[in-house]
Amino acid sequence: MISHSKPWLIDADRQAVDRVLLSGMLTQGNLTDEFEASAALYLGSAGSVATGSGTSALMLALKSLRVEARAEVILPTYVCRSVIEAVVGVGATPVLCDVGDYWNMTPESVASKVTSRTAAIIVVHLYGIPANTHAFKQFGVPIIEDCCQALGAQVEGQKVGTIGALGVFSFHATKCMTTAEGGLAVSNDTELLTRVRAMRDGIDGELANPFVSRMTDLQAALGLSQLSRYADFLKRRQEIADLYFSELRECSIQMPGAVREKSIFVRFPVKIKGDFNSCRRRFDVLGVQVRHGVDDLLHWGRALNGDAFPAAERLFAETISIPIYPALEESEIDAVVQACNAIWRS
Repeated sequence: MISHSKPWLIDADRQAVDRVLLSGMLTQGNLTDEFEASAALYLGSAGSVATGSGTSALMLALKSLRVEARAEVILPTYVCRSVIEAVVGVGATPVLCDVGDYWNMTPESVASKVTSRTAAIIVVHLYGIPANTHAFKQFGVPIIEDCCQALGAQVEGQKVGTIGALGVFSFHATKCMTTAEGGLAVSNDTELLTRVRAMRDGIDGELANPFVSRMTDLQAALGLSQLSRYADFLKRRQEIADLYFSELRECSIQMPGAVREKSIFVRFPVKIKGDFNSCRRRFDVLGVQVRHGVDDLLHWGRALNGDAFPAAERLFAETISIPIYPALEESEIDAVVQACNAIWRS
């Protein structure tokens, strides 16, 4: 079975981790500091703070902005559950918005949700497609960029994560690059970075601080190795995407030129022909694992009327995500193409 997602690991990655094992320094140390510096340099931010997960990075970002209990945080319904879990985890009230035609939230979908209680907007860059973060600044509310699927994507020449007040990244094995687990918070505001770091390390004066969440040097070693060749990751994703655009003639690919030009192709969404479950079973028979773009829509879990989220409802029903990642072998890419064309032709 060709998996939907898979990390790209080579001997250099294994050797980097082996060196840390042999050193005996396994927890947060100098390599974590080095990874933070390298990530900040790559992104063009004033600094970064490595964390145990992307979810913890988001929680720390929210807390650094003084998002307190009962404050409102706007986020899209079309995103993974960990985003709303982070908002609830800091005691805030999540306010869900719809998305636009191409999976990302828009200023139009947010405008009616902003109130005097809005403490932050989480702008999500989904599938490697950057949302226009600048456009959300009109609301005068602090912006946190969720870049967990968009490391290296740019808006007007500026990497996502550095445009809002803070940006957060995930290095889970299914993301752009991996540290196995792990996350990162970045900012150009040194005061915010200081708050995030203090909470992560448990030195902010709070007793039994629930936000302590460190990255280990084992993870950082893998991250440094992956980051050192991340340009190759992006190049390979683009190559596979170009091939898909060329070869999937039978399929309905929901990406206009403007979206293609800015995506880094962490996911490759295709319009479903028929029911998702039957479509997935047909892919299974042909040895290809496919998924919904997201596991579910957040408003379903909060008993909200789907009529308020028409674009998200439509996109969830219509979108299937096929494998696209640097570790794909040529034979696997051919198998994905053949499976897609066979299913759509029939």
